Amino acid sequence: MYFPSNMNFQYFFFATYPGYFLQILPFALLAGIVYLIIQHHKRNAMPLSKRIFGALFVSYMTGLVGLVLALDVIGHVWYQLLYHLEDDGFGIRMFAWNCNFVPDFFTHINSEKIANVVVFLPFGILYPLAKPEATWKKTLLSGFLCIVGIEILQPFFGRAFDINDIILDMIGVMISATALFLSKQYFKKQT
Repeated sequence: MYFPSNMNFQYFFFATYPGYFLQILPFALLAGIVYLIIQHHKRNAMPLSKRIFGALFVSYMTGLVGLVLALDVIGHVWYQLLYHLEDDGFGIRMFAWNCNFVPDFFTHINSEKIANVVVFLPFGILYPLAKPEATWKKTLLSGFLCIVGIEILQPFFGRAFDINDIILDMIGVMISATALFLSKQYFKKQT
């Protein structure tokens, strides 16, 4: 990622991946806290570890969906909160019917393609930890359905549908889920 030498807060917060992450972080944490509160007040309280992993998964999914589908809206809200000005420079993009059905991610690997893999690594770990009954196959299926759902919705939110994103996101889910389930098997044999 390119960081200009004269980077200021506004550029960092509104035009870099770490800035986007910081924009969505409060919303993701709030969703996880609300989940914990709801689970705490249920009669059939689940074990604390399952509640914590469930809250982490809810926070992760809220952050993921926020970054992928609502970044323009969230950026607009932050701009108004921080500067108390109308946001003339950002605008909210809707209905960009761009689609790419050609898998060509392997022709040039860049930071965006690597980010696609990295962003879905937590899914393969947090989903089965939040749902202990989940198997490796169910984790992959759930990850695939989530990825395809997000990708189908993206054109409605000013982004593009890209088959490369589906492939790279699934690679992230497969790597982390495989590592988790193999480590579970290894530790089960050790005991």
